[in-house]
Parts: sequence; structure tokens; C-alpha cells
Amino acid sequence: MPRDKLARWLDLIALLLNRQYPVTREEIFNKVAAYRATIRPDDKRSHASTRRTFERDKDELRALGVTIRTREISDAEWDEPRSGYSLSDRDFYLPYLELSANVASSDRPYPGLTRIPVTDEDLDILDRATARIAQRTESPLAAAAQSARRKLTFDLPFESVEIERVLARDMSADDRSALATLQQAVASHSAVTFGYYSIARDDTAQRSVEPWGLFFSWGHWYLVGHDRDREAERVFRVDRMTGAVAEQGKAARFEPPADFDIRSYVGRAPWELSQAEPVTVTVRFDFPESRTVLARQLGTPTAEVLDDGGAEVEFQVRERGPFLRWLLTMSGSARVVGPQEVADDLEALRKRVLALYSGGDR
Repeated sequence: MPRDKLARWLDLIALLLNRQYPVTREEIFNKVAAYRATIRPDDKRSHASTRRTFERDKDELRALGVTIRTREISDAEWDEPRSGYSLSDRDFYLPYLELSANVASSDRPYPGLTRIPVTDEDLDILDRATARIAQRTESPLAAAAQSARRKLTFDLPFESVEIERVLARDMSADDRSALATLQQAVASHSAVTFGYYSIARDDTAQRSVEPWGLFFSWGHWYLVGHDRDREAERVFRVDRMTGAVAEQGKAARFEPPADFDIRSYVGRAPWELSQAEPVTVTVRFDFPESRTVLARQLGTPTAEVLDDGGAEVEFQVRERGPFLRWLLTMSGSARVVGPQEVADDLEALRKRVLALYSGGDR
């Protein structure tokens, strides 16, 4: 499929999903850059050509299962009805899975989606079945099983060990032991001591921390707490800890801040997990990585569709290391536009990684 068509489709879908009401064809042509670029003022032929392209796009997307509905809308009672277009959450998203015990709850995420009740027994069967299929990498169903397990993870309230299994991410015995120690310490309001490896400094130092809460993000467990040595709030990744033990005695006791809410950390990217002052960084993403970044709503777009399908996005970066390492995974498809200092740091990191794996200094 041509890049420009795929980018046009993704932008059309994103526009419709972001609206709770039908969108007119005129607004679509104005908001979707690929359509807007083909229309010339006072040129009826360009308008007709763009409309034909839009109609083809609708038909092809519907054939792929993206149900774009046509609805009548009017601006006032005396206006003639006009056509508008919309995407229904129920047609576009998978149903939301929830444990049968939670069905009566009024506080549900994704209120617009169809729900499928799942019992504890169902969950256990799904967990074991999808795990076995996912392990058979030669099977064409392995990728589908991995996708199903991610769906289970995000919808259902697993315990920590179950989350680790469903994500198919191995945790060492030390990591599991550290997580259990931290969970108990959070519940009992007791300080913990552990060795912590810092990538930036490339060393391990002992930390004494008052653990306030734990959260799971981007495939890793994190601890939020008060670092007694540095007299500041800090975030620690559990798999970088060694020898986590609960402190004993009256000095180990603490009370977390009354206004602390662990939910405020959920959904943050790794480079946002800090109290440091943020730095605005602009990044230019090539297509198709640009569509992935925009779909995940990472950062703030400043130019959503460039001529080649790329995009420019601004990020508020508090921790430069995690941010640069994330950009490095883009295989050269991400370029820092500014500040220059951050661009230089990314290039230096690329050279260090290249030297590490090539065995040379180039």
C-alpha cells in the first residue's frame, strides 16, 4: 500500500475517533492534510477529484472492517439536512473484558464499549491456553496469542505475578522477591533499603527509601517514594534493585503524604517519571513511526502530517536518559530538531551503542 494512502487513512480515522458527533465532508477536507492539499480555490475539478478520493477511501476502509457511518446533521431547525460521517466505538474497538464480580460496579472504564463478563475460571483457562500458543513461535497463531494476552492484561485486574505471566516478560527470582518486599513495605509503611543501579552514572549505590506506592508502566514495575539520603521524592525501577530488605525499628516507620495518589503516575512515559523541571524537546519522526507516536498520543504534535507522512512532536522531558534510549529504538527514524544539546546527546548515544556492538570506536 502506498505511504500517502496509509497516512491519509490513519489521519481520517484519527479525526473521526476524536469526535463524538458526525463530521461533515467539508470539515474532513479541511482537517485531513492529504485532502486539503489537493483542493485548489475556485477549481471545481480539484474539489470533484478530492471527493472521489474520499469516497474510494470510505469504501476501502469499510471493506477492511472500519465502519464509517453516514448520518444526517443540521445546524438549525430550518436548515436542510447534510451528510456527516462518524465512527462508533462499538464498531471500532474490541469489547471491554471485566471480571463477573465487577459487572455491577458503576465506576467502569470505557463506558461506551460493549462488555464481556469473564469469570475467574475463564481467566485461568485463557491465561494458560494463550501462554502455550504464544510459546509456539513456529505457529501462525503465536502473534495472535501474544496480542490476546496484552488485551487480557490491560482490561483485567491481575495480581502482580499474574501480570508478569500474561505480559510474557520474565522476572528473575531476585526481582520477584524485591517486588514482594516492596509490596509489604508499602502496606506496612516501613522504609526499605536496596542497592540501585543508575544507568547515567553506571554504578550501584545503597538507597534508603520510604515506599509510597507501586505502579506498572511500559512493561516494568516502578516504586515511588521518599529517598531519605537525597531528601526528595524519587521513582525507582524494580528490576534495577538488588538486595531489597525492609528496615526494622521505630526509625523505619513513616506516613506517606496525605495528598499522594499513585494514580497520578499511571500513563506517564519513562521520561516523565521525575520531579525535575521539564525541557521541551521537538522530534521529527519519519513515516510510519510518526503514525505510531501520534496514535499513542505521546507528546504534543506541532506538525501532524509532513509532505512525506512524517510528523513533528514536542515532548516535556524530565529524564533525558530514558527519552534518548526510546528514540534510539526508532532505528534512525527519529531526529531531534531542538534543543541542539539534546540532538548532540542522541548522536553521542548512537555512536556509543554502535561502537559497543561493532567492537570499534567509529
